[in-house]
Amino acid sequence: MRAVRFRDGEFTVGDVPDLPATGPGQVRIAVAACGICGSDLSVSKDACRFVEVARAGGYPLAEFDPARPVVLGHEYAGVITEIGAGVTDFAVGDRVAGIGLATESDTGIPTIIGYSNTYHGAFGEAIVVDAFWVRRVPDTLSLDHATLAEPLHVGEMHVQQSQLTPADSALVIGCGTIGLGAIVAARAHGAKRVIASEPSPRRRELAALLGADIVVDPADQDPIDVWHTLIAEDPVVGAAEGGILIAYECSGRAGILNELTHRMPFNSRIQVLAAGFAAESLTPVVPQFRRIAVNFGHGDYRDAYDITLGRLASGSIDAEAIITGRVGLDGVRDAFTALRSPEEHVKILVRPGLDAE
Repeated sequence: MRAVRFRDGEFTVGDVPDLPATGPGQVRIAVAACGICGSDLSVSKDACRFVEVARAGGYPLAEFDPARPVVLGHEYAGVITEIGAGVTDFAVGDRVAGIGLATESDTGIPTIIGYSNTYHGAFGEAIVVDAFWVRRVPDTLSLDHATLAEPLHVGEMHVQQSQLTPADSALVIGCGTIGLGAIVAARAHGAKRVIASEPSPRRRELAALLGADIVVDPADQDPIDVWHTLIAEDPVVGAAEGGILIAYECSGRAGILNELTHRMPFNSRIQVLAAGFAAESLTPVVPQFRRIAVNFGHGDYRDAYDITLGRLASGSIDAEAIITGRVGLDGVRDAFTALRSPEEHVKILVRPGLDAE
């Protein structure tokens, strides 16, 4: 099987060992396309640190041996080529997308495909995943566009967890794909105002296109100052028009969480969607003084992926505007380089068959 191997900071294209046999409850999928995720970028910057943090945090879904090659990629879409025992909801030939999880047969522990030395990710010709997390792609939706359901659904999930109401306003910090998903979700849940903060001009344009009321360049305007200008707010109580301001931190920028705890209004919330891998300083008493709740992903949510897939299929999200590049396997290395300076790109898709077209 042809795929892109990553090891010791280098990408190489070639044949890799075949995937494990399709086990009970699993399906094998011929990959049509896969998005490059921010987590993939984190692995490419420092795979050892990525694994160290996963292990220290007791998160086996992202543990692998960084001294051995991995095939990254979990934002997939493709066509089912094989069905494991007990799978009754799918058939060979179904067009599908989903969450890239596979249960290791020898341990019974699930792993995120691509963050495993055994279950290759979708920067290759095929993947094996647990069918529970797979969904059919509606006929109205291309497989390229279906890959966006995975990163965009993170925004829907966190907006639900944040308990945003129509009286509340959303401040989205960082407008990569996850931030754009938060904008879409906040707007869909009826947020009174949606403010987006993003240094990249291209991403600011997309933020406005997908529903942000106000978009600022943080180098020119402090978005929280913009919020204070917009509304008459008691700076202590923070009860603006009966609602609160909820910040959706999607940048992963070092120091941003501490900044937000000092700057957000009293009685506000911070929902963390993108978190860094480096240790940071935080003064815990500050958010306690200001009665600010910080949520890293706790709380109920329902059908976030299915809702997002439906939005893409309906055309309510301009998927093609988010996709700013497509490469074959031979172009993966250059695509990662481009995404480290995200002035021109938002989402680059890897299409394993593109090299042959």
